[in-house]
Amino acid sequence: MEPNHAISIMNDVSEAVHLLEGSSRIREFLRQVLRFQPVPLHSVARSTSLPVPVASALRRELEKRKLLSRKGGIVLTEHGLNLLESIGVRETQIPRLQSGYPFPDWLNPVVEKLDILLSSRPGPNFSLDQSHAETATIAMRAAYLYEHDGIEGKDVLFLGDDDLTSLATIIFAKEFGLQLGSVVVLDVDKRILEFVEETCGSIGCDIQTHYLDLKHGIPEQLKNSFDVFVTDPPYTVTGLSLFVGRGIEALKRGVGGQCFLSYGSKNPSDSVKIYASIASMGLAIQEVVPEFNRYVGAQIYAGVSNMIRCVTSEGASALIPEDLSTLYTASRKQC
Repeated sequence: MEPNHAISIMNDVSEAVHLLEGSSRIREFLRQVLRFQPVPLHSVARSTSLPVPVASALRRELEKRKLLSRKGGIVLTEHGLNLLESIGVRETQIPRLQSGYPFPDWLNPVVEKLDILLSSRPGPNFSLDQSHAETATIAMRAAYLYEHDGIEGKDVLFLGDDDLTSLATIIFAKEFGLQLGSVVVLDVDKRILEFVEETCGSIGCDIQTHYLDLKHGIPEQLKNSFDVFVTDPPYTVTGLSLFVGRGIEALKRGVGGQCFLSYGSKNPSDSVKIYASIASMGLAIQEVVPEFNRYVGAQIYAGVSNMIRCVTSEGASALIPEDLSTLYTASRKQC
């Protein structure tokens, strides 16, 4: 089956049950069945945040198209397996992350590989609000992306990557046999880009890097091109708004584009501004995981920050701040 045909089928199913999210929600439903089949309807409804009557209607539509059947629970047919494989989703043995996201032992091999690969990474440039996340953290970011369908067959953009989460995602995908789409890194620090390129060359993976000042926009060829963006932006309201805005410009149009945003807790006044900025651009917050990220020797935010997972709503659009003079905590004029 061709990917476009698979997406067309999922769009038809979405329209039949009147889902606003389109093919992305159908993909999520089928993927949950694949991971845990045979699975009760109530379990799939809970894991996909669908009301049980809607999940039941969705199951019926998928059964009509011979994508699902029932054998002690919901299971995929061969046709359903072929559809998912055509869009990069295959059966794996990766366990579900536990509630609260404690670090799982099965992720240790990824951390060990990262410890070796990143031992000579460039030091942080504090004027750019850089602060290295621990290798366990970036491995968990990759696992979190997988848990929430941010890897398989997805085109992923990393907006700033001094934590080298792009490399963690690639190593995670290699470790568990996952098929990534394209991986692109944008950064204003040439040292980071050179390190990413050299490391990818040594492990035989494909990645694109672009030296870029986000204040001046992103290249036209990168707009409307990605399923997911990942960012750990500068620790200012302006910085967050700029990075998230550029991420939205890069996402494919429509509902369900994903944002994985790492950001620390702020005072109440700044917190209101941060979440208002996110909402004003049409991003719907799905989850905030407190203290998900831990940083090496970082003093700001006591060395921790939150994971904020968002999806685009219909008509999501970037709102770039006019005044970018306070982009970084040091109030530097360059990005």
